[in-house]
Formats: sequence, structure tokens, C-alpha cells
Amino acid sequence: IKEETARGIKWGLIQKLTMQPLQFLYGIILARLITPDEMGILGLTAIFFAIAGQLQECGFGTALIRKQDRTDVDICTVFWFNVGMSLVLSLALFFAAPWFASFFNQPALVNLTRVSALLMFLNSTTSVHMTLYLARRDFKTPALVAMCTTLIAMPFTIWAAYEGWSYWAPMLQGIITGGLSLIIIWIISPWKPKLRFSTTSFRVFFRFGLNLAISALITQFYLEIRTFIIGKFYSPAQLAYFTRGQKTCSMPLQLATSVLTPVTLPILSTLQDNPARLVQVFRQYTRLFSLVIEWGMITLAANSSAVIILLYGENWAAAAVYAQILCFGWMLNPQTFLNTNLFAVQGRSDLHLKVAVVLRPASISIMILCAFHSVIALCYSAIVSAALSFVATGYLVTRISSIRIWHFASDFLPYLFMALVANIPSFFIDKFDWFPVYRLALGVSSSALIYVIFLLIRRDQAAAYLLTYAKEKITARKR
Repeated sequence: IKEETARGIKWGLIQKLTMQPLQFLYGIILARLITPDEMGILGLTAIFFAIAGQLQECGFGTALIRKQDRTDVDICTVFWFNVGMSLVLSLALFFAAPWFASFFNQPALVNLTRVSALLMFLNSTTSVHMTLYLARRDFKTPALVAMCTTLIAMPFTIWAAYEGWSYWAPMLQGIITGGLSLIIIWIISPWKPKLRFSTTSFRVFFRFGLNLAISALITQFYLEIRTFIIGKFYSPAQLAYFTRGQKTCSMPLQLATSVLTPVTLPILSTLQDNPARLVQVFRQYTRLFSLVIEWGMITLAANSSAVIILLYGENWAAAAVYAQILCFGWMLNPQTFLNTNLFAVQGRSDLHLKVAVVLRPASISIMILCAFHSVIALCYSAIVSAALSFVATGYLVTRISSIRIWHFASDFLPYLFMALVANIPSFFIDKFDWFPVYRLALGVSSSALIYVIFLLIRRDQAAAYLLTYAKEKITARKR
């Protein structure tokens, strides 16, 4: 378990730590070549395609990973379902494009939506191949494919933005990466689809995946309705500031979830018949993730102004307040994702649906009420929603396992408290009228120093585990 987790995290980190700096640079360049209004128009297309993406997958990918005795018929059934559903949704969005443009009063959305619809169908032809790599716990291949396609696409995107392609420049990246991924995956993947479809397999996956699909659809609707509300009732510039702040605060979160969630689900799935070991590994994951994620998210919140100005320039300074607020809400998300992974491992996809049906309508109502006040108030509603999801999923974990509330408290809360206290100086430093790089360097270094001191005083087991494992790997390499 330790070696597979480390291998998965290693390749996830290689991918993200290679691409993240380039994505930073890429975002900075685009922010200086494309206006906030133009970026806001492009952001409107994401609303519908994020929801359509959840409908297309229908939870079948998670079901395929969980099933340890999957057959070729099972895989082919999932593949043809994904492709067929994607075709239907792509056609629907293609012909609905004029309505989207009319609703938002943005004529450019017609062609943007139609190209995005074609891209969604293109990407559906590789989704099962990628799922199979994760199910076999091969984390290296998807990471290498993603890095290669993105590195090839980035220069063309920057060139297009420089030449004045406006919002079509980021769209070009999607076209290139989607096309290259299709070619590479179909060449290197050992699995190739066959004309086979089993109604028996479909019913098994559908029963498990339907709850996941409805839950994901409700959750995605909740996530995207913020963009919808801001795009409809506020200016494109405000939408761009919100989107930029959201993307900035989600960078460390995406690093964590994109590395940890695909790794933990297949590994925990192998332990579904060993409850004691499953709980032990789950709690260890909670401690390790909290150790890193809580400090990272709160540190970013404390230094949000310096980060935004340093990366994107003074004209994007208004995005800092959105980034700061959303950091506090979303720092709970990785643990929530881990909790829901345990639902899937235990075969309790119904719990996904219960959380979504009970909590999301309340969260959406709070969001709409806050939206009448301001965009900032709308961001605060995200903190309430994230806290509710964290508490609800944690409670349900205690109902399906031997994990108890005090286990969560001892595994999670100490890191949250230490990270908050460690960043008190950073919040004040970020208010100084200094050059952003100086504020950021001083804020991060002071926070890291205080946090490490806390860990040493506490003799933290998770930190000691990471340090011991690192020493073992270094020693092994020297030999």
C-alpha cells in the first residue's frame, strides 16, 4: 500500500510540479494578452460543459475502478455507453448554442459552444482508456500523456493569443491536447474497444453509477451556478476577476485532489474485503493530506494579494479578495473527496446521492440569497457549503465504518489549528505596501518556520512518517 501510494503520488507530483509552473506562466501571459471581458465570455461555455461531462460519465468510471473482477465485456460496455451518451449531449449542446448566446447576450458563444461540443465528444473516446490505467494503478502513463500534450499545445496557444485570437486562443489548447491525446492513447493502450455490449453489465454499472451521476450532476450544477449568476447579473469583468481568483486558489487544491483522489480510490478498493486495514489506511491518508493541504491553502489565503499582483499584474488586484475567501472554503474539499471515495469503495453510492439531495438545495438557496448582495457575499456562501459537506460526509463515514468523530478530530483539526496560527503574521505582512515578491517571500517563510516548529513540538507522527519514508528512499537509491 505504501509503495503504490508513493508511486501514484510521485507521478502525480511529477506531472503537476512540471506543469504547474508552466501553467502559472501560461496564465500570466494570457492574462496580459486577453482582456478580462474576453476571458469572462470564454468562462461562460464552461457552465454547460461541466454539467454535460457529469451526465456523459454517469459514474461508470468509478464503478469500473471499484470492480476488481472486471471483464473485457464490462469495459466495452462502459466505453460504448460513454461514447453514445457523449454524442447525444454534444449534438444537444451544438444545436442549443444560439439559445446560450441569446440568453447571455454574447453572440460569440455560438461558435465557442459548438467547438466545445465537438471537443467533448472527442475526449469521450479516451476516457475509458485513462480509467483502465488508474484501475491497474498505472499512474505513470496518464501523467506522461498529459504532460506531453500540454507542452506541445502551450506554445501554439500563446502564439494565437499574441496574434489577437482573443478567446479562441485557450480554445486552441483544448483542440490540440484533445486531438493528440486521442492519437497517443489509441496507439499505446493495450486495450482496444470491440463491438460488444452487455445489458447485464450495463445494469450492474448503472445501478451503482446512477447515484454517483445524479450526485455529481447536482454538485456540478451547484459549482457552476456561481458562474451563471455572475455572468448573467454582473459584468464580464467581475466574472473574470472571480474566475481568476477561483483558479488561483484552486491551484494547490487541484494539485492535491488531482494527485490524491485518483490514487486513493483504486488503492482503497483493493482493501474493501479487509475493513480493519481499510480504516487504518484511510486514517493515515487523512493525517498525511491534512498535514500538507491545510497549511498550503491557508498560506495562499494569507498571501493572496501578493500572489495575484505578482502573477497577473495590478489590473487583476480585485481578484485577490475572491481567492482569499474561496481558499478557506475549499481547504476542506480534499477530505470530503476522500470521504466520498470511501463511500464508493464500500459500494454505498447511495450516500453520494443523499448528501447531494439534502445539502445542495440548501447551499444553492444560500448562494442565491448572497448573490443579491454582492459577488463577495456569494463567495462566503462557498465556505458554508464546504463546511456542511465536510461534516455530512464525515458523519456518514462513521456510520459505515469503525471510524468515529474523535478520530476525525484528532486526525484533522490539529493541522487546521497549527496552520491558522502559523499564518497570523502572513495576514499582516500581506497588507504592507511592499513589492509583492518581498511580501510573499516573507509571508511564506515565516509561516513555514512557525508550522515546522509546531510539528516538532507536537512530535507529529504524520510528519515523522513522511520524513522516515523519504530517508528510506534516499538510502535505497544510494545503495
